[in-house]
Amino acid sequence: MSGTVNEFLSTSLTLGHHTITVFDVLEVVVVIFLSRLVLGLLRRALRRAERFSKLDEGKRFIVHRMVSSVVWTAAVLTILSVLGLDLTAVWAGSAALMVGVGIGLQGFFNDVISGFVLMFEGGVAVGNVLDVDGQLVRVERIDLRSTRVVSTDGELLVVPNAKVAGDAVVNLSQGEPSTRIHVNVGVAYGSDVALVQRLLLEAMAEQPEMLSDPMPAVFFQDFGDSSLDFSVMGWLAQPWNRMAIKSRIRIAIDAKFREHGVEVPFPQRDVHIKGDGAVKG
Repeated sequence: MSGTVNEFLSTSLTLGHHTITVFDVLEVVVVIFLSRLVLGLLRRALRRAERFSKLDEGKRFIVHRMVSSVVWTAAVLTILSVLGLDLTAVWAGSAALMVGVGIGLQGFFNDVISGFVLMFEGGVAVGNVLDVDGQLVRVERIDLRSTRVVSTDGELLVVPNAKVAGDAVVNLSQGEPSTRIHVNVGVAYGSDVALVQRLLLEAMAEQPEMLSDPMPAVFFQDFGDSSLDFSVMGWLAQPWNRMAIKSRIRIAIDAKFREHGVEVPFPQRDVHIKGDGAVKG
């Protein structure tokens, strides 16, 4: 019986110049199974440790990603060794390949390096709200080459890590605990400035998302061509819905201006025609 089993395990399959036995395949399966088991145990241990730590969501994501990368890298190297592949030759070939295609893959390697910068530096983390080229997005996942974000329209965007790490990206979730928004409006010349300031503050303060500390403020910006220009500003704890909040503020301002007779002018131009106006045939 044992001879039959040994004979079965010794059954080989030739692929080019390399021979793989059934025993090698079973070893590969065992390595994969053990890798998944070890990874599951490590993840369970990390979840228990996170209950007593103060790591935020982004740092927890980085720890889980690094643990998974280490476990699966070790598993792949073990499988290559089990299959009898010469790892020295693999590394040498990889180095030669890297030199050969390095120039053509500069952008790719730049994204990969930027991915490590994002994971370890902590300037951008999972769950952060970013302003990228004027568009508000939330970070869902940071991969080795790209960062996946969701816009306020619910669109999934894949942004190269080099853009997130290298360009001027505004992180609204780090730094100050609140974010300031402002709404600009112009009123007709001759309007009661004190009344306009009071109405703007009321419209801002009525929004439940606005913070009372710091308090909203109104600034008389300028004497425009057709209007007196004002800007009302306030602070939000969560910036994600700021577009909808600013829309409600404008609606409230319009309603209050109508109620109190404050006019919002439209641009006007006076045209002066010189001459006697006679038409010559």
